[in-house]
Amino acid sequence: MQRLFLVAVSLLSAILLSFAARAELPVIQPAGQGTGLGPYLELLEDPEGQLTLEDIRAGAGGDQWIRPGTKVPGFGYTGSTYWARLMLPSAPANDDDFLLEISYPVLDRVMVHVLQGGERVSHFQLGDRMPYHERPIDHPNLIFPVTLAQDQPTEVYLQVTSSSSVQIPLTLWRGNDLITKTFEQGSLWALFYGALLVLGTYNLLIYMAVRERSYLYYVFYVMSMASLTAAAHGVSFRFFWPTNPGWNEIVPALSLSCMVIAPTLFTRSFLQVGNTRPRLDKALHILAVVGGLTAIGAFLLPYGIIMVITILAANVAIVVCFTTGVLRWRDGFHAARYYSIAWTFMLGGGLILALNKLGLLPRNSFTENAAQAGTLIEVLLLSFAMANRMNWERRQREEAQRQAAEVQKQLLNSQIEMNRQLDEKVRERTEALEDANEKLLTLSTTDELTQLKNRRYFDQAFRTEYQRAYREKTPVAVMMLDIDHFKQLNDTHGHQFGDICLQEVAKTIRGSVRRPPDLPARYGGEEFVVVLPNTDLNGALTVAESIRNAVSGLTVTSGNLSVRMTVSIGVASETPEDNRHGADLLLKAADKQLYRAKEEGRNRVRGSHSQVA
Repeated sequence: MQRLFLVAVSLLSAILLSFAARAELPVIQPAGQGTGLGPYLELLEDPEGQLTLEDIRAGAGGDQWIRPGTKVPGFGYTGSTYWARLMLPSAPANDDDFLLEISYPVLDRVMVHVLQGGERVSHFQLGDRMPYHERPIDHPNLIFPVTLAQDQPTEVYLQVTSSSSVQIPLTLWRGNDLITKTFEQGSLWALFYGALLVLGTYNLLIYMAVRERSYLYYVFYVMSMASLTAAAHGVSFRFFWPTNPGWNEIVPALSLSCMVIAPTLFTRSFLQVGNTRPRLDKALHILAVVGGLTAIGAFLLPYGIIMVITILAANVAIVVCFTTGVLRWRDGFHAARYYSIAWTFMLGGGLILALNKLGLLPRNSFTENAAQAGTLIEVLLLSFAMANRMNWERRQREEAQRQAAEVQKQLLNSQIEMNRQLDEKVRERTEALEDANEKLLTLSTTDELTQLKNRRYFDQAFRTEYQRAYREKTPVAVMMLDIDHFKQLNDTHGHQFGDICLQEVAKTIRGSVRRPPDLPARYGGEEFVVVLPNTDLNGALTVAESIRNAVSGLTVTSGNLSVRMTVSIGVASETPEDNRHGADLLLKAADKQLYRAKEEGRNRVRGSHSQVA
C-alpha cells in the first residue's frame, strides 16, 4: 500500500513538474494591484467543441497548445471552443483568498475548473448565456473565487465558447483590491452614464420646445451610445434582463445598428447636407437604411454574422460622417467646425484605446478610459454646437429685424420729408410716384433671371388675348418650350451654369419672336411659353421651328465649360369657341404636344389643332 502511494505521488509530481516546465508561474503583484495573467495562458483550439476536462488532462491537443504571450489573448469571431490553462503559484503567507476576473462580459459560456493536487476543488459556469443570478460573484464582469494552496500550485482550466469575439482578459485580484478597482471604475461609469442621461434629457426637452429634428436625432444618438456601452460592459444584463440571457445577443447588435442610423440622420439634419452636397446626403441616407436593415437582422441573423456586418457599417458611417463635417466646414457652414472637432475627440479616444489594446501605449486609467472620455467630449461638443447654431440663427433673425427696422425708419423719415415738401413738389412727386409704380409693375411681372415676363403676367395676358380672339373670331396660338436634358445639365455643371443656359435660351426666344403682340414668358423652371395672337397652326409651327433652329445652333460657354443646347416645342392653335375653359384647354393641348416632342426624341416641334385628347 505504501509502495502504491509513493508511485502515485511520483506520478503526480511528474505531471506537476511537466506542467510547470511548460508554464511559467506568474508573480502575484503587491496589494493594491491586479496580476495580469494573459502572458501566462496556454491555449488550445477545439473546433468541434467536443473535448472534456478529462480529455484535456489525458493529453488531448498534444503539442497544439500555444502561448500567445499577449496581455489579452483574442481570436475574433469564431465558431471554435477555446481551452485555456495556467498554473497559479502557491499562496503568499496569510493571504490565500483571491478572485479571478474575466473583464469581457459578453462571452457566451465559460466553464471554469480549479484543481489542486490533481483533484478538482471548484467548478463554475459563467457567461452572458447563463442567468445572471447563477454567477458566484454579483458583478457585470465574469468573476469567480480562487483559494490558493499554501504548499503547491493551483491549476485553472477555462473552456470558452462565444458567438461574440473571443477574448480572454484574465486578472488575479485580492478581494479588497477588486472592490477598490470596481468602486473607482463604477464611479467613472456613473459619471459617464449620468452625463449621457442629462445631455439626452436636456436636448429632448429642447426638441419638445422647438421641434427641431436635429435635437431628436441627437437624443437618439446619445441613447444608442449609452445602450451599446451598457450592453458591452454587462451593465444592461445586470439591471434590465438578468433572467433573459437571449437579449445579450440582440441588444448589442440593435444598439450598434442605432449607432449607424442616429449619427447619419443627425449629420444630414444638423449640417443641412442636402443644400450643397446632394451626393453625400444620399450616401448618409443609404447608411441610415443599412442601419435599419441591420437592426432587423439583429432579431433574425446569428450574432457573429450580424455583428461583423454592423461593425463594418458603423466604421463606414464614422468615416462618412467625419468627412461630411470637414467638407461642410470647407463650405463655410458655421456649425460644421464644432461638429468636426467633436468627432475628432471621439476618433482620438478610440485610437488611444486601440493603441493601448495593441500594447503600443501603456495600460493606465487614461488609456483605458480614453474612448469613453472622447465619446463624452463629443456629445458635449455636439450639444454645444446645436446651442451655438440656435444662437447664430437667433442673431441672424435679430440682425434682419434690425435692418428691417432701419429701413422702415428711413422710409418713415423720407415720407415725413416728402410730406413737408408736398405743397412745393406735388407735380415732381406725382411723376416720381408714377415712375416708381411703373418700375414696380415691371419688376412684379418680369422674371428676374431671364428678363422675360413671368408666369403671373402670362396667365393674365393669355386669358385677355384669348377673350379678344373669342370676340373677334380670330385664331390664337400658344407654344410650350422645354430645354432638353436640363436637369442633367444642372446636376453635372451646377446651378450657376444652368442659370446662364436659361438666360441664353431666353435671349434666343426673344430674338425669334418679332411681332409686338407676341408674348414670350418664362413658365417655370426650364419651361417657356409663347402666345401668338392672330396666328394659325401653320404660322405657329413656322415660328416654333425658327426658335428650335436658333437654339440648336446655340453654344453656351462659361470658363472651360461649353454646352450645345436644344429645346422641344409643343404647339396648339384654335379659333376660340368657348370663353370659359378654352384657354386652359388650349394650354393643355400645347403641353401635350410638348410631351409628345420629348417622347419622340427631343429637339423637335410638334403641333395639333386638338385641345385635350
